[in-house]
Amino acid sequence: MAFTKKEIREIEKLVKCAQAGDSEAFGEVYDKFVVTIYRYIYYRVSRSQAEDLTETVFLRAWEKLKSYSRQKGSSFNSWIFRIAHNAIVDHYRVNSKTEICELGEEIPESRSSSDPVQNLENKFKQVELISALRQLPELQQRIVILKFVNNFENSEIAEIVQKSVGAVRIIQFRALNRLKSLLENSAENSNKNAKIAFQAME
Repeated sequence: MAFTKKEIREIEKLVKCAQAGDSEAFGEVYDKFVVTIYRYIYYRVSRSQAEDLTETVFLRAWEKLKSYSRQKGSSFNSWIFRIAHNAIVDHYRVNSKTEICELGEEIPESRSSSDPVQNLENKFKQVELISALRQLPELQQRIVILKFVNNFENSEIAEIVQKSVGAVRIIQFRALNRLKSLLENSAENSNKNAKIAFQAME
C-alpha cells in the first residue's frame, strides 16, 4: 500500500514519539503496517509461520527503532520492509527444508463467493500462485509481492530492495514472464491428472 505524503509525515512523527519511548505511538505504527507486512510474509513462508514472523518483525523494529533515521535517506516504510526481509532470510536459514504451502481458511486478498465450489477453486488457484512464486529467484519474489500484493509504486520498491527504478521494471518483467510459464505448466499438469483420474473411474 502506497502512503500519501501526508501519511508519510504522520508516520515519521509517530516514529519520533516512539523513539522517545512512547509505546502507544509505536502501537499506531503497528496498526498502519501490520496488514501489509503480514501479506508480504504470507507469500514467502507457510501460513503457520506468517503470524509469528510478523510479530518478530515488529519486535525487532521496536528493539532497533533508535537506529532509524530519516536523514539517512531511507523512509520508515523501506526500513521496516528490510527488517521483514531479514526475518524471512533468518527463518529459512533455521528451517532449511522447503515448507509445504498450506491451504488455510483465509488467504489474503481472496474474494469470497456465495458458491462454495467457486470458493474452493479460488483457494486452489491461490495455492498454485504461491507455489509458483516460491520457484522464482528471491529478488523476483520480493518485487512481485511488493508490487502486486502490497501495491507499492516502483519507486518505493526500488528504495526497499535498493535497486534503481529501471532495474525494478526489468526484474518485474522477467518475473511475470516466468510466473506465467510456471502457472501454465501447473494448469497443464492439473488437467492431465484430472484426465487420468477420470479414465480410472470409467
